Amino acid sequence: MTNPQTLPRFLWYCLALIIVATGVSACEADENVVTRRVVVMGTVLELEVAARDRETALTASQAAINAVEAVDCRLSTWREESELSRLNRAGVGVPTTISPQLEADLRVARLWWSETGGWFDPGVASLVAAWDLRGGGRLPAPPELVAARSAAGFEYMLLGPGVAQRSVEGFGVEEGGFGKGIALNDAARAAVEAEALCAVIDLGGQVAVSGACGTRTVEIAHPRRRDHVVARVNLNSGSVATSGNSERGVVVDGVTHGHLLDPTTGRPAPDWGAVTVVASDPVAADCLATALFVMGPQRGAEWLRARPGLEAVFSETNGESMIITATPGLRGRLVVFEGTLRYLAPQRQVREEGEQKIPEIAEIKTGN
Repeated sequence: MTNPQTLPRFLWYCLALIIVATGVSACEADENVVTRRVVVMGTVLELEVAARDRETALTASQAAINAVEAVDCRLSTWREESELSRLNRAGVGVPTTISPQLEADLRVARLWWSETGGWFDPGVASLVAAWDLRGGGRLPAPPELVAARSAAGFEYMLLGPGVAQRSVEGFGVEEGGFGKGIALNDAARAAVEAEALCAVIDLGGQVAVSGACGTRTVEIAHPRRRDHVVARVNLNSGSVATSGNSERGVVVDGVTHGHLLDPTTGRPAPDWGAVTVVASDPVAADCLATALFVMGPQRGAEWLRARPGLEAVFSETNGESMIITATPGLRGRLVVFEGTLRYLAPQRQVREEGEQKIPEIAEIKTGN
C-alpha cells in the first residue's frame, strides 16, 4: 500500500477536484449504472457499479468503498494503530488475539507463500526497513543485511484459531503484496451482496470484474512508461494485476533500486520489465504478480507451465526492444500493439527439484 504522504501536494489537489466533480455520476447509456472515484489506501479507487435501479447501484458502490476502507484500517502498516501494525509490534512468542478477518487475510497470504515456494513472501518488514524503502532509501551494510535476512520469512508468523504469534525478534508482515487483492475481493463481494448486477473496480491499477459485466478491456502499460499502452487483455470476470518498478523505487548514490524484494537474497529483485497476471481471484492475482516478478520471466514461466488456469504476460525490456511472453490460455484474449509476442509451450509438469521447498509451518496450539 502506498503512503498518502508520498503523493505530491498538487496531485492530492487534482484528485480532490476530481472527487468533487465526479464523485457520483450516471453513465449516459444507463441510468442504473454509477461511477465513483475516491482516494483510499494511498491511491485512487474507481468503481463502475450496475444494479436494477440507481439507488441500489449507489448503495452497492458505497458498500464496496466501505469494504476497501475497512481493509485499509485492518492491514495498512502505514497506520500505526491498524490491526496488522499492532501485531507486528507484539511481543515475540506471545500469542496475540486477532480478528477473524485478519486471520483469514494471513491464511490466504500463507497459502500463496507456500504455493509459490516462498517467492511471494510478505514477511519482509525487516528487509524493507534495512533498505529504507519507505523513506529515501539506503544501502544496508553487509552485517545489517544479514541481520535483516535472519528476521525475514513468513515461516516466522505462527497462526492458530483466533491468534497469531511472531516467533523471531524484528519480524514483521508487509501488506503491499496482497493488500490490494484483499481489498478488491472484499469490495466485489460487498457490492454483489448489496445486489449489484455488475461491479468493475480499479484499485491503483489492479482491476477486478464481478457479475454480469460482459467483456471488459484492461490495458497493459509499458514497463518503463505507465502512460504508454503496449497491449490489452479481455476480461469477463476475475482480476488483472501488474508488478514492476515503473512507479516505485528509491535512488541511492545515483542508482535506482526497486521496491520488490527477493526473499532468497534480501536484495531488490532485478528490474527486467513487468509481469501482468490474470486470475479468477484478486488475491491470487496480486500475490502472483509479486511472486512472478521476483522469480523473473524464465523461472516464472516454468512455474506457470505446471499450473493451468493461471495466466500471465511477461513484458521484458532490453534497450529499445521488448519481448512479450504470454501463457497459451490468453490466445484470443490478448492484443499486443508493440514488441515481439510469443506464447509459452503447453503446460507440463515441473520437476520437483526445480522448485524451492517450503518448510512445514507449525500451528499455534491453544487450550488442551
